[in-house]
Amino acid sequence: MPTTLADIARALGVSKMTVSRAINNHPEIHPETRARILDAARRMNYRPNQHARALTTNRSYLLGVVVPDLMHSYFAEICRGVEAVGKPVGYQNLICSTDEDVANEQVEIEALLPRTDGLILASSAPPAETKFYRRIIREGAKIVLIDRQLEGLRCATVTTNDVKVGLLATEHLINLGHRKVGHLKGTVASTAALRFEGYRRALAKHRLPFDKSLVRECGFTETDGYASMSAWLRDGSAPAAIFAANDPAAIGAMAAIEEAGLRIPEDVALVGGGNIHYADRLRVPLTTVAWSTSEMGQAAGQLLIGLIEGRRKRQEEHVMVEPELVVRTSCGATRTVPA
Repeated sequence: MPTTLADIARALGVSKMTVSRAINNHPEIHPETRARILDAARRMNYRPNQHARALTTNRSYLLGVVVPDLMHSYFAEICRGVEAVGKPVGYQNLICSTDEDVANEQVEIEALLPRTDGLILASSAPPAETKFYRRIIREGAKIVLIDRQLEGLRCATVTTNDVKVGLLATEHLINLGHRKVGHLKGTVASTAALRFEGYRRALAKHRLPFDKSLVRECGFTETDGYASMSAWLRDGSAPAAIFAANDPAAIGAMAAIEEAGLRIPEDVALVGGGNIHYADRLRVPLTTVAWSTSEMGQAAGQLLIGLIEGRRKRQEEHVMVEPELVVRTSCGATRTVPA
């Protein structure tokens, strides 16, 4: 027989109402009592009747998670972070991937809004193109932006410090002695623009001139990185040090460099961003800038559930997870070089 609320209540010596309130995150339940009840529910394999619960509370207990790409671990790890927060209190993820396409993104959002209690969104839209998102928020949608920002929206946001990502990566290559550092720029998303700003700040800090010929349009996928780097190498103007906007683009670039008969890092040094989970297991382990994707997902989940349940009133809260340099082989350093 499946475990019931009454079974948990008897095991802990509390009322069935107390168990129900704890599982439904009622504000009158003391945090220690709630934690004890949730722990018992997990141990006893309690599974709530989601249909009955939804009828009672007028909620779906589904969190929509809209991300650009699930092929690599970065956004999958964010989804796991959301799940780690939502699952213990009865929420499940409903995940959609948009393939970095704004039109797909808006279609998915329109489909998810009636079926979910709120959305966590990593938007592919340019930061200033906010008309659609302003409308759905005005109509009552509960949204938390993650990884990427949209200008002027009244909603919570969870990001890393993307300017610092670009600065750390570029400055590391400069500190290794490179005077010409190239950049494989990402998409139109805010992350690409801010990391490019960090790249420029690092050059200015070290009194190196900005040269637009050292910046190549790219994207955020391995295919993008491979195509952009291949074209750069064919031009014969590729520099000996490159900061790629994210790890997949860097990995694609590495494939193009090796295909051209060049060595990493002896001929071209590379730094990426995001620390996807297999970056340290590549034939040439990738130097990158890392931050906790799990922490980002958990923070976004907590913010959204708080908004859904009325425990958070500030819609514009911004959580920032700090990045740090992770030095591996691809940059040509065997240790972190001091600034």
